[in-house]
Amino acid sequence: MRWRLCASLSLGIFLGLAGMVQAAEVRFVGKVEHKGSEAVGFRLEGEINDTDSASVKVALAKAGISNDGEVWPRIVVELNSSGGSYQAGLDLALLFRRLGLATVVKSGDHCFSACALAFLGGTQRATDPTPAPEDGPIPDQLPDRSIARDALLGFHAPYLALSGSSYTADNVSEAYTAAVLGISRFIATADHLYVSTAELPKLLKPTRDDLYMADNVDAVRFLGIDYIDYALQIRDLKGITPSMILNACVNRYYHLRGRSSLAGYGMAASVREEFVEGSKLLENGEEKEVFGVRRIKYGERSTNVVFTPIAKTDDGRSFVWCLFGPVGSDATTIYKPAGTVEELFAELRNGSGQWWEFSSSQTTMKIGHTDPIETMMQVLDMVPPETKLNDVGKIVGQYQADEMNIPSP
Repeated sequence: MRWRLCASLSLGIFLGLAGMVQAAEVRFVGKVEHKGSEAVGFRLEGEINDTDSASVKVALAKAGISNDGEVWPRIVVELNSSGGSYQAGLDLALLFRRLGLATVVKSGDHCFSACALAFLGGTQRATDPTPAPEDGPIPDQLPDRSIARDALLGFHAPYLALSGSSYTADNVSEAYTAAVLGISRFIATADHLYVSTAELPKLLKPTRDDLYMADNVDAVRFLGIDYIDYALQIRDLKGITPSMILNACVNRYYHLRGRSSLAGYGMAASVREEFVEGSKLLENGEEKEVFGVRRIKYGERSTNVVFTPIAKTDDGRSFVWCLFGPVGSDATTIYKPAGTVEELFAELRNGSGQWWEFSSSQTTMKIGHTDPIETMMQVLDMVPPETKLNDVGKIVGQYQADEMNIPSP
């Protein structure tokens, strides 16, 4: 992809800007690398206030980004801010989404409070470079928001910031109303930012001095954040163990839907016990396959596929089975409903028996609305959800030292 700067007003952005007081600085960075691809970079740094959305528009207009008759360039905004106005943070989030701008917090930078809200607006490149009108529908392209190793990202609810000299009934009431309106607006906007409203209490409960930090596996995955430390790759693993597979099964079942997987571990344990007890009552011997391995055709060879129940279907009549396969660098997880192991694999007897057909058949559950490329399995999916991002490699190493590997093809 090529990009160039031109003098024309390529994005059709209004240049007028009111006087900026203590506004964040927004500046053009130039050509940058963003998740392995070339992009155009901008940087927003400092306290966030009501003029920052206009500052972003001005910076884009001055840079004069043009598609040069080819693909419209990917634009990414680096964020480094301790916060500021809650409403301004939401304004920035919606602006980023309307303009199709990705967001990133780089290594050594921090993004807290209002900045974290703005960060959630990071969006995949727009197919149409014309900015979506502010009074029109909010674009629905998928998120593109990422943090690097040793970057800090933290959320908290709006708080009342009043000095002693302005501590009056009217000012307290005004500040309280502003905080409530900020929370209400965030709740109303969450779906457009691809944040599950069921998980908002995690982001709104913390106080000014008690941030919810996106520094563990669960946080980055249910918030749809790409952790761009690629030092540890599945293809480089010495092996994959049962605990790593079970973690991947449970984590991805919830994270693909934008939900925390913390409670899912208790559900998975309960379901596995129920399956074992039911199999014993049926005397079908399937209790031995509560965590099973089966060889399935994979092209001209065969591969190991691991299967285990991890949840119940919405009607409670069947188990939700996770199938992890093929064991190796191409591994992924799929989910199918079935009451027994025999039922789970019944369609293999009636078809070609190939893994790719089985994994993409109509019985495979469609989970979430995310781009499969953006949500491909990573090593961080194979550890407990509360694992700190910097500790993923250590936990994987412990599993590999303590457990036998599941044989790969």
